[in-house]
Amino acid sequence: MANKSADRLQLLNEKAEELAQIQQEQLVADYDDALAELANEQKHQYVKFAGEYFQIPTEMPFQFATFYFRHCVQKVRGKTQMAVPEEKMYEFIELMLGKEFLAHLEQSKAGVNFVFKHIVPDIMKLWGYDVKGSGAQSAAGQKKTKIRG
Repeated sequence: MANKSADRLQLLNEKAEELAQIQQEQLVADYDDALAELANEQKHQYVKFAGEYFQIPTEMPFQFATFYFRHCVQKVRGKTQMAVPEEKMYEFIELMLGKEFLAHLEQSKAGVNFVFKHIVPDIMKLWGYDVKGSGAQSAAGQKKTKIRG
């Protein structure tokens, strides 16, 4: 009889642990599966530059977004504009386009104005941010490259 009570107590303890684990799992929002599923479903855009194709995500990457909103967005006279500090341009381009694209860009004849008048606005528009306006200004001696949105 003592054996049966011990077995029942052990079974009850196991079931209580299972219920506690189920409750704990229900309290946790797990996005790992959702992110993996999104990555499998998501189609990528490609840009062609210097004879090569480069994959560009269809959504602004979080690492780029935090950099962009921290360093490159400002309000001027009630309007939001993109202003990339000169000392942050390299990091901006690398975070946006990737190291491989940046390496090709450095080897090309493209100038900074070309990058900020054509490539950057097109990719930002792909990500839902229309920054094309007055265009980029990046002459020597200026502190920031500006594109109005």
